[in-house]
Amino acid sequence: MRKPLPRQPAIANPNAPCHVMNTRPRFERIINGTFFPRYDGGDIRQYEQRIEQHADELRRAGATHVLVNDAPVSILQVMDPENSYLRFTTYGHAPDKYVTSTWNEGIFHPSILEWNRQALLYQTRLARRYGLRCWIRCTEMTMMPESFFQRHPALRGPRVDNPACSTSPRFALCPMLPETQDHYRQLITNLLRLCPDIDELHIFTNDSGGGFCYSEHLYSGPNGPVHCRNVSPGKQAQTFCRVLLEAGRAINPEFRVVMTSGLSPREKEDFLDGAPAGVASSIYGAFAWGGGLEDRWQNMAVGPDIHRPEVRAAARAWARADMEARARAVTSRGGLAYASYNPDYYGGPSDAPRPFETHEVLMTYRQLGVRNIIGGPWGTKWHANGGIFVQALREGPEDTEAAVRQLAVAWVGEARADRLCEAWRLSERADREWPMPGHGGHAFYCSPWTMQMPIVPDESRLGPQDLDYFLTAVLRDEQKMKSHQGGVWRAPHYRDDIKRYVIGQLETVVLPADQAALAILAELLADPTLTAEQRECLEVQRREIGIHQCYMERVRNWFQASFHRCAGSTPYPGLPTLPEIIDQELATSQRWFEWEGGQSALDSLRQRL
Repeated sequence: MRKPLPRQPAIANPNAPCHVMNTRPRFERIINGTFFPRYDGGDIRQYEQRIEQHADELRRAGATHVLVNDAPVSILQVMDPENSYLRFTTYGHAPDKYVTSTWNEGIFHPSILEWNRQALLYQTRLARRYGLRCWIRCTEMTMMPESFFQRHPALRGPRVDNPACSTSPRFALCPMLPETQDHYRQLITNLLRLCPDIDELHIFTNDSGGGFCYSEHLYSGPNGPVHCRNVSPGKQAQTFCRVLLEAGRAINPEFRVVMTSGLSPREKEDFLDGAPAGVASSIYGAFAWGGGLEDRWQNMAVGPDIHRPEVRAAARAWARADMEARARAVTSRGGLAYASYNPDYYGGPSDAPRPFETHEVLMTYRQLGVRNIIGGPWGTKWHANGGIFVQALREGPEDTEAAVRQLAVAWVGEARADRLCEAWRLSERADREWPMPGHGGHAFYCSPWTMQMPIVPDESRLGPQDLDYFLTAVLRDEQKMKSHQGGVWRAPHYRDDIKRYVIGQLETVVLPADQAALAILAELLADPTLTAEQRECLEVQRREIGIHQCYMERVRNWFQASFHRCAGSTPYPGLPTLPEIIDQELATSQRWFEWEGGQSALDSLRQRL
């Protein structure tokens, strides 16, 4: 057995004298959700620099743990490459994608398992080099290939695929079967023997090809084998986590199992009742699995009315009360509470400066008894959200206004602090008030580069290879997936009044706020007395807000173009013509490339088309 690991020290103020060290409860684990960069060829020295930069960013983010279950390929997708649904299996690679048990020996090709193991070991070595501990995020109960059930037909559990976009049923194992439990004991034992630095296994369920028997949140509806029909899904998840915990702690006494999301509220209550120490639970906002108290989730859930002050206040109060109830359900039972803080989830490519909101969220989590954070802001040395995040970890409870101003003084000096705070307020207004459309799909928020249609004026003029650039596996699938087509394609078909609302809010609130913030930063940067560090800090603020502005412009352009391209939409007075929108899009993309320090936008295939 491995010796017990020392506990991660609480993050304290390193500059405070020892006799006045803040002893109030602090955050213990900051679970960062990124991998170290994978080498993809090129100059090895540049790659080493990327590694060092990533490690610096992890330190700045206050990370204690880093994600390590990287995998070069999705094994299930390799086994059935024509099934476009299996692209969902690239998220949260489960233990059986690295090691085997006596139950699944030979099901997955040994060479692919070895590739995955080497990626896992590489990430673990890098974590160890930089003084970080390791965690893995898995989708469980994970779907199994049909070849497994041909070998073990009695072990078939619930159907876990999404019938709305899957072309064939996919099944997982039932956690209540002794054979399944033995399978997972072997998997966890073999995994931690391979990588004993893994301290945490986080479970994402009822999505991405995973789920528990008879859960209310299974895409196919509650289903499973007869023998577990009377066992609540929450108790099934608890039993499963207990098996993982016992196997893991036999090797690493610090090992934890965290149920992150996917169970219904009633199932979560069953899961928490009687959960053993070391089996933890995350809490997350009522409006989003990946987020918490950030305003953008209320924007998405409530819609246009959210911008009325009384509605905004009511939504914030409701979100706070809901989060408090979720936290109390964990802490009142003596459990470990984890909270997700992922401000850029669905938020586009720019985590715009929002230090006030970031600090408010952290202070709320602290009050609710949360001691572990999943996620956290991510960025450069001068990223405002990251700066206030680490300051909040270090300093403990503070007034938000004073805390943000303290950060501004540290970065640009007393004389400029108020103007920088004003720019941050404007940037935060732009991001808090942007009209995040509901049900637009992951692609719409995460990848603005996928927003080709309806900007492209005439698809019929695209050549075969050009069309390949635009299409995805989702759109190529001529079977059941064809009608699904992903959320990004639904957004242009919103009602005209909703699209007009999105455009109007962007043009009258969001973009002017970003523009005003950029004007303040230009004024500050004109000061010849700035030090080199102060100038670098202000340039970063300007770049991050400039990228956010470009992203918002592209959303506006996209919705405007939909009035010309989508059947049933009626152009409104003042709507630019489609050629004018395309010119707007090209100009926006050019500025985006310039903010990113890249090449001309016209060197992009999308822009040439």
